[in-house]
Amino acid sequence: MGAYKIAIIGYGGFGQFLHHAWREIGQLELVAVSGRRRSPRIPVEVSYYSDWRELLRRERLDIAVVATPPATHAEIACYAMERGIHVLIEKPLATSLEDAERILATAERTGVRATVDLMMRYNSILSGLREVTREGLLGKLFRVDVENYAAGDSLPPEHWFWNWDLSGGILVEHGVHFFDLVHFLSGKIGVKKVSGSLGQTGERVDRMAAQVLHEGGLISTHFHAFTRPGFFEETRVVLVYDLATVELSGWIPMEGRIQALVTAEVLEGLRARLPGFHVEEEVPVGTLGDVSRPEGWGDEWPLPPAPGQRVLSGGREYEVDVLVRGRFSLPGTKAEVYAGCLRALMEDFLRHIEDPSHRMRVTLEDGLASLRVALGATADALRG
Repeated sequence: MGAYKIAIIGYGGFGQFLHHAWREIGQLELVAVSGRRRSPRIPVEVSYYSDWRELLRRERLDIAVVATPPATHAEIACYAMERGIHVLIEKPLATSLEDAERILATAERTGVRATVDLMMRYNSILSGLREVTREGLLGKLFRVDVENYAAGDSLPPEHWFWNWDLSGGILVEHGVHFFDLVHFLSGKIGVKKVSGSLGQTGERVDRMAAQVLHEGGLISTHFHAFTRPGFFEETRVVLVYDLATVELSGWIPMEGRIQALVTAEVLEGLRARLPGFHVEEEVPVGTLGDVSRPEGWGDEWPLPPAPGQRVLSGGREYEVDVLVRGRFSLPGTKAEVYAGCLRALMEDFLRHIEDPSHRMRVTLEDGLASLRVALGATADALRG
């Protein structure tokens, strides 16, 4: 690969973090940034523009990174693509389906490369769970539950996040990460039904929920509240399979725990796919008591199977040997893992620029799919 001249349009807090995350990619040269004000963190060799149009007209660029409020993404991205500049767009892709489809159509017509920053697809815990899910090691995934309690009171009332004309609302601006997480783990399954609800503190909508019925019967629920101080943020994602329950911690998953019915072969598969996996407890299924009905409940309930026998779960038969409880985790801090995901995304994008036949882990179509769910749930919430 050669050197790529890039500009970051929207050099606020996140734009600066992108710059920080990509410093180690030797093929990138940041030549210009745009923002509402000139940050003192802009390197002296980097040009600053208050007007992103002027930046795109004057600078000779290979890549433009769009990290502005969501409602502006389509205009900036399409303007750049019309000038032959590749674009990486911060999530969400846009705030309307019309704008998102305009981005896809412009990329197709101009032939430039474009993608969207759904960087959780580059988290190795989620990559491992994707393999586990696709290979059916834990049976069928039929339930996903997301609970996200995020920092919100630190954002002033005039911040663009609270302005739905700019952000699209919580499910659009933030929820797309988690709608995409479900799509990433389960594959490109369709969506049959979406519903939503919201809660307010005064005039401010700071809580939103969505329920999604996917083709094949998978049901996912998503709750996001921007009500807590930053030091008290908390995110849990629970994945329920026929043979396992997996709980992830952190909006960027850093660790998790699992309880599963497995064979020795499946257990080795988990060790190979989940980073830092270790077993805390292993119990032969033949020694487990059935607690689904209390003592004295009518006829005797069947005993658990002996190891190597088959069990019925989710209407399907599986061979199991042991009940295993274990944990897995990523090394490093949240900031290090976050930056690592962003580096992997950019490196994947550079490979796609070099080789158009290379299929990126995240595409514009993925951004459109998650936005479609977010907009559907938001519209239902507003109907009350």
